[in-house]
Amino acid sequence: MDLQDLAGWDPDALERLGAELGKLAEELDRIEGDIRRAATFGGTWTGDAADAAARPLRIVIDTVDVQVNSYRRVSACAAAVVPRLRALHAELEAVHTWADEHGLVIGADGALTDVPGRAGVELDTDRSTLRTRLDTLLRSAQELDREAASVLARALPDESCSSATQFVSSSTRFPELGPIPGPGSDPGAVAAWWSSLDPFDRTVLLTEYPERVGGLDGVPSEARDLANRALLGIERERLTGVALVLQEELEGNMFGGLVSNADAGLAQTSNKLDALDEIDRTLALDDRRLLALDMSGREAMAVVAVGDVDTADHIAVFTPGAGSTVQGNLHGYDQQVSALRDEAQRELGRVDRGSETVAAVTWMNYQAPHFGWGLAFTERSPVSDLSATLAAPRLTTFLDGLDASRPDSPPHVTAVGHSYGALVASLALQQGADADKAVFVGAPGLGTSDVGTLGMAPGSMYLIEADEDLIADTGIFGGDPSRLPGLTRLSSDAGEDLSGDLRTGSVGHSSYLVPGSMSTYNIAVVIADTAAERSVR
Repeated sequence: MDLQDLAGWDPDALERLGAELGKLAEELDRIEGDIRRAATFGGTWTGDAADAAARPLRIVIDTVDVQVNSYRRVSACAAAVVPRLRALHAELEAVHTWADEHGLVIGADGALTDVPGRAGVELDTDRSTLRTRLDTLLRSAQELDREAASVLARALPDESCSSATQFVSSSTRFPELGPIPGPGSDPGAVAAWWSSLDPFDRTVLLTEYPERVGGLDGVPSEARDLANRALLGIERERLTGVALVLQEELEGNMFGGLVSNADAGLAQTSNKLDALDEIDRTLALDDRRLLALDMSGREAMAVVAVGDVDTADHIAVFTPGAGSTVQGNLHGYDQQVSALRDEAQRELGRVDRGSETVAAVTWMNYQAPHFGWGLAFTERSPVSDLSATLAAPRLTTFLDGLDASRPDSPPHVTAVGHSYGALVASLALQQGADADKAVFVGAPGLGTSDVGTLGMAPGSMYLIEADEDLIADTGIFGGDPSRLPGLTRLSSDAGEDLSGDLRTGSVGHSSYLVPGSMSTYNIAVVIADTAAERSVR
């Protein structure tokens, strides 16, 4: 491995290869499913002859399954290598630029020559600095090369195996993985577990068990995104099959859904398929990561980030309120949260901290209550705190995981909750969730009459309530927050912001995050943590 080899690595080609192998894996998965269904003969043929006929089909199924897993492992390996390779290329370009600026030339073999006319101690110092940077760059490239080679060598099927029957289950092939942490595990323990794994083990987990990794708080967001994107295809195939079965049941029943729940099940399944469409639509935008995907409830649940939560200095986590669904609201919330992130980034630039970065998260990883028929069911009712009580532990581990996954550079985290989501955020904070700031927006109560129970430093909790916000005035969960001492009131009125720019006002319950509004600006100031600079100026 030398500089010429590094320059010749093509991350774009590698990315295309990974994507193509991922598509091939999905297609093979579909074919395997068709063969698996065919091998049952629809239950119309049984006996010794049927068993004999099914046996070669099972061998084919095993063979295809091995190939699918191999494709997925190589695809995941490519996905893991590409961003690191791009970073190495950027450093290589920066090194060449630095060399040009200091009168040095880097040969293809890494040898250094200087432009005629330069000599002395200064040149020696520059040459030494450049050599150190080149050696570090080459070591990083060689390490990446070794890791990728190890993963690929161990991921591909053993050519000495004569048939698929010689392959054994993943749990047997990879016993060194040990137990995988379950949902709700302590994020610190999860982060330590993930750090203890070698690159190959991580690749195996991402390709073999994406449903076990994607929702683990404490795992870096890049890995979670890879797992959850793989899970998208798996869930779509599963739900499509469920929808077909339910549709056939309805069509074969003269009473329709009157004597079964097939109609309700089909509607719920269709909603979840629509949710997958909405997630795909959102992920098609730049700089998005899918940090959670959960189809186990009556409604789809998901978490989408804009920006890199693994490196951002400031992270906002937005929890929406009652009536929210992934299929109906994710894309719109993502747009508003993205605009909020941009505003916070601009605010950092206004106070000369533009080198700091911001990421923002739309957290829809709970079963939000609903109006209408939801009022008839306690667990779905927006006038009951049950949904929030069930959601709070999930939000707590997510917030804790943001710090746990990066112990050497913990971010400044702001929890933003709107409407019923403010109650969820408040309950999470009362359970010890790790956040530096909190902004409660249009809150119908915080589930407490004492903000001291939120466990946050004085001056770090904020409240925004717009004119004519009737829901915020109800105070149904512990009283009207506007009357609680310890909360700093932020304006949502039209006027000039701290920079003298005009902002629009918010009226009612649903316009707080409209881009260009005063409320959006004030939330962005909290996220960027620039209030101190503003007060000084």
